[in-house]
Amino acid sequence: MTTDRITVMTSVASAAITAFRKREGITRAEFAEAAWEHGAPATFTATVVGALETGRRSAGGRRREITLDELVFLAATIGVPPVALLGEQAVVFTGDTPAQCPRCTARTGTLQRRVREDIDALGDLAGVDPSLAETAYVLAEAIDSGGGEGGRMLPRLTRELRATLEQILASAPAGDLPDDDEDDDLAEPE
Repeated sequence: MTTDRITVMTSVASAAITAFRKREGITRAEFAEAAWEHGAPATFTATVVGALETGRRSAGGRRREITLDELVFLAATIGVPPVALLGEQAVVFTGDTPAQCPRCTARTGTLQRRVREDIDALGDLAGVDPSLAETAYVLAEAIDSGGGEGGRMLPRLTRELRATLEQILASAPAGDLPDDDEDDDLAEPE
């Protein structure tokens, strides 16, 4: 697995951490404490959560990436299956669409709800990487939550969401686009 793939997974997991914290109204320290209850070591602190969320680099210039062990306890803390935090790499492990978290889908924001509706409107997406939709949902949720870092992440998150939606549309069979898309906006996040 290349560093780029690991960075993508870290970005998806980081966006999920930020969205969860915003939704639950908890601090990084409170999130770290909650993670301890799900198997995180005592060294998993608010500082580590901050480094993951912001992509902050160490003095040596290396970005803090998420390990497999961390992926498991982070998913348990957030309440999603670990595969939901793998981004587009989920298919490497499962070949299937990640399971939906009922609690997560019940609290969707405006953009995430619209993204879900638009992706559902595409119908059967045979041949499309199943985790692309999950990545789009996580990115839309992060945007709905304000984008992190006082909104400074919004442009990056928006670009990532747009690219993910473009991948979904490019991978969908040509006949799958619904006829009722009068505004031709399925690929346009609001």
